[in-house]
Amino acid sequence: MTPIEIIIIADGEATACCDQAPDLETQIRYLAQGLTLAYGEQLTVEFLDLNRDQDHPRVQQALAAGRKFPLLLYNREVKFEGGIPLLALKTLFDRAGLVPRTAAGDEDNK
Repeated sequence: MTPIEIIIIADGEATACCDQAPDLETQIRYLAQGLTLAYGEQLTVEFLDLNRDQDHPRVQQALAAGRKFPLLLYNREVKFEGGIPLLALKTLFDRAGLVPRTAAGDEDNK
């Protein structure tokens, strides 16, 4: 199975909602770690920072298109713009047939 490719483009220094929340880069790093733990080799996650990765073609395309950030690409297709709804992301994974490791382990024990 070819892994699902997730690319998140955002301003890593921005905060999501409130003063005490970690910056977006930290939040996205936590999300990527959680996804990797849950789905392992079924997906890859890459973060592109609007400030540090300005020369990356995907960043340039998103900026030229006037996209809202954070922007999530799912297999190179824009799926979420201006935010990342986790339940909707989980639904995409379910529809693609991805199985979380814990669920796969539970099935083996039945």
